[in-house]
Amino acid sequence: MRNNFEDRHKDILASIQSLPGKEELLAKVLEFIPYPIQIYAPDGTSVMVNRAMLAEYNNVSPELVVGKYNIFNDPDVIFTDEFQKLKRAFNGETVFFQDIKVPLESIVKRYGIQDLDVKAVYQDITLFPITDEEKRVICVVAFFINRRVYRGKIEIEKAKEFIKNHWLEPFNLSNTAKAVFLSKAQFSKLFKKHTGVTPHEYYINYKLNKLKEKLVDSNLTIAQAFAACNMNYSSSSARLFKDRTGLSPSAYRKMFMQKSNEGRSIKGQPEDTHRILAEFPHSLSAEQDLFAKVIECFPYPIQVFSIDGTARFINKAALDMIGIRSVESHVDNYNCFRDPIVMELGHLDKLRQVLTGKTVHLKDFNAPYQDMIKHFNVVDRDIYTISSDITCFPLFSAEGEVEYFAAIFIFKKIYWGREEIGRGKHYIESHWLEPFSLSNTAKAACLSKAQFCKLFKKHTGLTPQEYYLNYKISKLKEMLLDTNLTIAQAFSACNMDYNGHSARIFRERTSLSPSDYRKLHSQKQ
Repeated sequence: MRNNFEDRHKDILASIQSLPGKEELLAKVLEFIPYPIQIYAPDGTSVMVNRAMLAEYNNVSPELVVGKYNIFNDPDVIFTDEFQKLKRAFNGETVFFQDIKVPLESIVKRYGIQDLDVKAVYQDITLFPITDEEKRVICVVAFFINRRVYRGKIEIEKAKEFIKNHWLEPFNLSNTAKAVFLSKAQFSKLFKKHTGVTPHEYYINYKLNKLKEKLVDSNLTIAQAFAACNMNYSSSSARLFKDRTGLSPSAYRKMFMQKSNEGRSIKGQPEDTHRILAEFPHSLSAEQDLFAKVIECFPYPIQVFSIDGTARFINKAALDMIGIRSVESHVDNYNCFRDPIVMELGHLDKLRQVLTGKTVHLKDFNAPYQDMIKHFNVVDRDIYTISSDITCFPLFSAEGEVEYFAAIFIFKKIYWGREEIGRGKHYIESHWLEPFSLSNTAKAACLSKAQFCKLFKKHTGLTPQEYYLNYKISKLKEMLLDTNLTIAQAFSACNMDYNGHSARIFRERTSLSPSDYRKLHSQKQ
């Protein structure tokens, strides 16, 4: 495996002729990042792809891409409305593309890919330049984030999503099967075939994972942790927990607290932590400037931590987007393992898994901004909550040990405005599949209906009902892009009847009928 990896880097180095002298480190840095990345020379020729990019397409050989693919010669790129915008990246500007449908048919044909069990992929793509001291573009980096992937068995993915959205409710096989347009018998058979567990087992496992998150919150009693998951704390539920985890709820909590207090007991952590910290960043000494420069170029917040959780590097995007006042106030002071927000959200145990060499994904990390102001030295801004997906991945030493780890923050939503408005928006976006309820939304914002409506309109320019409809229509647009669904099924997946009234609402907000919207989007792709 190591020889293959070294051979890969030799191939990469041979193809990167435009980078002045530091090609190997750049290749290594980008290989570590678990998101697809491709680097282009100024003329548009691909000069590097990382492993994550190759894995997207069934581990296609880099020899088929590097030195052969040119983004300016790709018909799927040229004949789009975004071609001129793309060129701006090669003139020194960072550009963003949202919800781009990947031309899978062309890619499969170009690289001879077999058995790609994907029907459609929609990505957000960021292109940003790396420049020399004279601000000349020496290469352009493309960073790909999959927003939606429709696989061959789309019913299974949709069922998982339905279960995750309804885990607080009692399990209902009929409703789950109905959500994917299958009979109960068909659905159960298909789900077991593709996941290895029954729908009910998947639901129980997901619910217990949520319970684990609550159990590590020392502010809750064990009974309150169960109640927060809509479960009664009884001998039956405790036995179920023990059957699935091997520990009683109290023993699980005790074990977690012991792990949290043991600074060096995590597997994979070198014994002499202080020696590692004292040497940081001397292990990167010769390459430190380029390492920092590559991270600095990324338009997404990135932090690098030593194995005790202390922040050691932070890029400009993290300062600007998170609101951190200065590098000096954060680096060597912030520790992610002692972050109260990480603990309160129940992510600490999962975060620590990065020390064992795993890549860890923290989805829907909703950080209340007032808590960030309270605990950390961040700028006081008119923000209620920052919602992001965070990917933490290990950085290994030459000996194969975890030496540091990095975190990339992909911001999904920033809830601006007064706290009450943020609460209202968050409630609407979490309950969009349900009929709109002004009473419940106002209650979530801790306001009367009259106060909430007045304040919401003042800060957003919309009534709560209009905001709800716009959000629901945005979800319907996503479903209409899925050609595995009929238009009626797309409406049903959004808990809407497909009739003259709902079609008219869609047309009023998009200026297109549902069928015309689908047709127009297909033509654009």
